[in-house]
Amino acid sequence: MKTLFFCNTNYQLIVAVQIALSFNKSGSIIITNEIKNYENIVKNLRKTKLFEQVACIDVKTVKKSITLTIQCILGMVPKEIKKCIFDEFVGFNLDIPSHIVYAFFYKKNKDIVVNKMEEGVMSLNTPETSCGVLQASYKIRRLLNKRNMKDVISGFYCFSPKANRSGIPSIQIPLINHSSRIKEYLNTIFCTNIKFEYKEKYIFLSCIYDIEGGNPIGELELAIKIADRVGRDNLLVKVHPRDDKEKYIRAGLKVDENSVIPFEVIQINNDFSEKVLITTLSGSILNFNPVLEKVPISYYGYSLCKLEGNYLASYYKDILEQYLADPELGLRNIYILNKMEEL
Repeated sequence: MKTLFFCNTNYQLIVAVQIALSFNKSGSIIITNEIKNYENIVKNLRKTKLFEQVACIDVKTVKKSITLTIQCILGMVPKEIKKCIFDEFVGFNLDIPSHIVYAFFYKKNKDIVVNKMEEGVMSLNTPETSCGVLQASYKIRRLLNKRNMKDVISGFYCFSPKANRSGIPSIQIPLINHSSRIKEYLNTIFCTNIKFEYKEKYIFLSCIYDIEGGNPIGELELAIKIADRVGRDNLLVKVHPRDDKEKYIRAGLKVDENSVIPFEVIQINNDFSEKVLITTLSGSILNFNPVLEKVPISYYGYSLCKLEGNYLASYYKDILEQYLADPELGLRNIYILNKMEEL
C-alpha cells in the first residue's frame, strides 16, 4: 500500500513522520511553500530516506479562478511523483492544492482512500472551509461521475481519539515522548547543527490572532505586560512561524532564535518541567501535554486580550475551554490567566 502525505505546516510534517514510522507506511510526501524555510526542510527530509519521494509545490502564486477550477477537475502534481500510483492520500487542509493533487491520483486509482490527519488537538474541531473554486469543481466533477475528496474521507489520524468530535472515525497515532524513534528523524529535519539553551524561566508562545481571524487581540501587548511583570531578562518569546518576530524585537523583548523550529520538537529535546509557558491560545501547549512524563505549568492568557472582534480566536477559545473541562483528556498543569498578579 502506497501513501501520499500532503503537508502545509511543520506540525503536519511531524504528524506525517509519526504516522509513517508507526504504521510502516511506504510512499511519498508533498511539502508546500507555506512552510518557512521549506527548501532546507525538503533537503533534510530527503536525508532521512523515510519517504520514497519528497516533492514540493508552490501554493502562494496567485492563479485565475478558472485555471484553479480546471486543475481541481483534471489534477496536477510535481514531476517527481507523476508516475506514482497511491492507495491512500493523507492531509489536513482540504484546500484547493489538496484537491488538485487528489484529482490527479484519482484518475490513476479510483479507489484511493482519503484520511485526514490532525494538526494539534484543537484541529480536531476545525470547521471545514470552502470557496467558489471548490464549489464549482465539486459540481462539475459530480456531472463527470468523479468523486470529490471531501465526500470520501474515511478516517482521522489523531493522537487523542477522545478529543475527536469531527464525526470522522479516529485512527489513533501512537504517542510521542523523549525516547520515541521519531526524535532522531525530527532532529535531522528541523534541528541540524542547532543547540538548545533556555535560561529564561518564562516562555511566551505567540499565535496568529494579531494578524488573522479579524481584529488584533493584543498578543504583543500581553507579552509586554508579562515581561514587565516577570522581568524582561526572564521572558523569552517563541514566535509563531506566521507572526512577525520584528515587532517583539522592536518592543525590547527577547526572541527565541529557534522560533522557526516547531515547539513540539523543542519540547522533545528539552526538559521544561521547571519552566512556565504562557500563551493566548496556542495549541502547542496542549499537543504534547498528555504525552510527556514531566510537563511545565502553563497559562492561557486570552482573558487578558480582546477577542470580541476576532472570530477565529473566539472560536478556538470556546474549543479550548471544552478541552480543559474534560478530565478524560488527561491535560495537566494548565490554567487560565485571569490577572497578571497570578504570575
